[in-house]
Amino acid sequence: MRDLPVATQGATLDEVTQNLREAIALHLEDEDLEALGFTPNPPIIVSFEMEPLRAQA
Repeated sequence: MRDLPVATQGATLDEVTQNLREAIALHLEDEDLEALGFTPNPPIIVSFEMEPLRAQA
């Protein structure tokens, strides 16, 4: 498993997922994925932070 220095954000989880896929693709563009140790269609494992929801008065 390799860590990539990629960060993104979005208004919804679906938007974040799409933005993350695009960010990873751009980060690895023109790289030899096999030389980097990546298999075809590797899984993406993500950790994320969310702001806590606050009750509205």
